[in-house]
Amino acid sequence: MDLSIIIPYYNTYEETKKLLEILVPQLNDKVEVIIVDDGCNEYRLDEFNVKVIHLKENSGNASRPRNVGLDNAKGNYIGFIDSDDMITPDYIRTILKHLKTDIIFLSWKGTKHNVVIYGNPPKWNCSVWCRVYKREIIGDTRFREDLKLAEGWEFNTHIKYETSCAIQKQIYFYNAGRKGSLTTGDGK
Repeated sequence: MDLSIIIPYYNTYEETKKLLEILVPQLNDKVEVIIVDDGCNEYRLDEFNVKVIHLKENSGNASRPRNVGLDNAKGNYIGFIDSDDMITPDYIRTILKHLKTDIIFLSWKGTKHNVVIYGNPPKWNCSVWCRVYKREIIGDTRFREDLKLAEGWEFNTHIKYETSCAIQKQIYFYNAGRKGSLTTGDGK
């Protein structure tokens, strides 16, 4: 397995459905998608051709679902997508062409920023959704489950890499400011 994509899910069915309609057709036998349903009992997700893990209780953050995804991932590389974000129809193909370094930085568009990465990402963005990690550099590192915010920053402080590359094409669309999200402060 070349690539595992982990999607922590919490009450974003309509957005996630749209994401999966773009993502699932891109899958092949070298790529897996793992959705970790964080206590929502959203069994409609099982209708898609992806692995869905249903947690019995809500964890209150994205860390536990991401950790469960990491513990179940089989890919040599690990990527993350937030369940209310979007990707391009060539997201997987573009990433697969770059699986040669320890970490791959993704360019993205968002409601507040339009970012093209040429070297390293801006220091203000330590999110995991704009990176693809070689499994070896993650090792036993996991997300701190006591953090509701900045868990990606804390995770990334433990990731040490020697080689990196950047994808200048904007293949990720970040949905900042969605009502009910952790980042707006009115989510779980």
